[in-house]
Amino acid sequence: MLPYIILGLFAGSIYALASLGIVLTYKTTGVFNFAYGGVAMFCAYVFWQLRDQWHLSQWLVIPILLVVVAPILGLILEAVFRPLATASAEVQIVVALGMLAFFINLVPIIFGGADHQLTSIFSQGHFHWGKHVVVTWNEAGTFLLTMAMAAGLYVLLRRTRLGTATRAVVDNRDLAELIGVNAGTVGQAAWIISTGFAALAGILLSTDEGLVTYVLPALVIYAFAPAVLGRLTSLPLAFVGAVALGLLQNILARYSTTGFPAKLEGSIPYLALFVLLVIYGRRLTEVRSSLRPLTGRASTGSPRWQFGGGLAAAVAAAIVLPQVLGVSIQHDVAEAMAYSVIALTLVVLTGWTGQISVAQMSFAGVGAFTAAHLAGTHGSLFPLAVVLGVAIAVPLSLLVGLPSLRLTGLFLALATLAFALLMDNLVFGSTSISGGLTGLNITAAKIGPLSLKTYTAQFYLCLFVLTIVGAGVFWLKRGPVGRRLQMVRDAPDAAATLGASLTLTKLAVFAAGAAVAAVGGSLLAVTQQTVDPSNFSFNQSLELLLVVVVGGRLLVAGALIAGGLYLVTLLPLPSVVDKYFPLLIAINVIFLANEPDGTLAVAIRQTRFCLAVLYRRPRPDVLLPVPSVLPPTGSRELSGQHG
Repeated sequence: MLPYIILGLFAGSIYALASLGIVLTYKTTGVFNFAYGGVAMFCAYVFWQLRDQWHLSQWLVIPILLVVVAPILGLILEAVFRPLATASAEVQIVVALGMLAFFINLVPIIFGGADHQLTSIFSQGHFHWGKHVVVTWNEAGTFLLTMAMAAGLYVLLRRTRLGTATRAVVDNRDLAELIGVNAGTVGQAAWIISTGFAALAGILLSTDEGLVTYVLPALVIYAFAPAVLGRLTSLPLAFVGAVALGLLQNILARYSTTGFPAKLEGSIPYLALFVLLVIYGRRLTEVRSSLRPLTGRASTGSPRWQFGGGLAAAVAAAIVLPQVLGVSIQHDVAEAMAYSVIALTLVVLTGWTGQISVAQMSFAGVGAFTAAHLAGTHGSLFPLAVVLGVAIAVPLSLLVGLPSLRLTGLFLALATLAFALLMDNLVFGSTSISGGLTGLNITAAKIGPLSLKTYTAQFYLCLFVLTIVGAGVFWLKRGPVGRRLQMVRDAPDAAATLGASLTLTKLAVFAAGAAVAAVGGSLLAVTQQTVDPSNFSFNQSLELLLVVVVGGRLLVAGALIAGGLYLVTLLPLPSVVDKYFPLLIAINVIFLANEPDGTLAVAIRQTRFCLAVLYRRPRPDVLLPVPSVLPPTGSRELSGQHG
């Protein structure tokens, strides 16, 4: 057993390094840094550029990263999150996810985004520890470096004035400010230190696993489970949890080299994260108790007008668009409408209920792969495939919803993140389910005598489903169910007092959202005709959430805008648009996270402001005289003389 423990220490050291930075930021500032993996990836690419491309000494590059690059990134992150100190958890999560997408899309623009194999920063040799343990110098060096960083952090927090100020802010922020502690300075220091830990973790992971875009942020998510083990506040527990996670993975790796056991070994961190969230339940509390609820800021018009206008636009599109658009454009619009169907589930779940989910594309994938398996060769089974996809997605949603009933805000978002990554590794990563990298084909789907091979038929089908689902969501909002959802979002305790069952409401929302997402996924399968597992990964769920935020997560129209943004990625536009468009979406999310009505509300408000400025000023000769409201100078009221 001792050899496994020793190797577990080495394997878990990088997770420990990453989890320490996550816990430090959260317990000090109250912000869970979902962008931690993006920061680590960016710093790893900077390391590759300086060492492998510009041929600088790695012992010069690492100090540059830790002393220059990481502090600058930390100050940028602190400036972004400082105004959100008392914002709702929903806003903080959306901004953090936007920052993650920002770094993921910035790296290909700056560095090209190609995959690279990096040599270790330590020697390539190995040595024997006892009779049965072979340790590489890279493992030993990583472990010693992690221990040195952890010891340095301990000394900083326990033996310095900054550490005393940090503990004061953590214990009682308001009281700390009253006694002269600058909470802003403490927050800046925490972000700088945390970003330094992320930079070092990114370097060590990239030299061990390779420098791969999208993969490195997922590997850093491994550190989320140890952080949750320490309830996001205990640095020692997070460190111990990281070592235990490394030990468990090391043991499984000895007996699982291929097949499902190997996939399970790679999914252990995500499974541990989900299980820990379920076990802790309501014992997990937000660091900040002063988070304010998020409410809409702008009215975008009468709901009846919105519904009538949307229905009229749908009818007009059904009559006109197939006649004026080319066949390929019909196909792209049909795929965008299928995407809007999935986006509508986030309007209800995140916008109206306040529950952030980054797993909606996983449920859509269930519908897509079910349709591909049943209707890929027997097209007449497509209606049955849609029903079966819904029947599979709903129990899966309950699998997430039932254990997560006691979770809210940040912890529910983490639970859906863990579920999405588990689906990527264990389900969509299985060749028998997803067809592997090539995916599955579905080209013969039909509904009764109606063949869905033509793009025009796909257009009408997606338009019909989008209209039905959109109308249903609209009337849901206006009815008693919509009022109950708003109560669950804004005042859950009051809703429970008034008799609204939070349990049934959350489960119903999760189940309905999964069902509709599965239907949307089956439509995507028909329009794409090749069901690729990468189209339903966690990254796609993240992008879906971001475009819904940009469109407006409180509005049905927000889902339509999300579909329009998705349509942009399908059109044959210049490559520069494809290159910068995702980055612009991420930047918009960061600035619009506090606008639940999205770009539509901002555009209307700014338009009204501009129109008000352009109004003609009244002429001075038509101004009415303003009567004086002051009593005469000699009045008794002014002189203080009474009766």
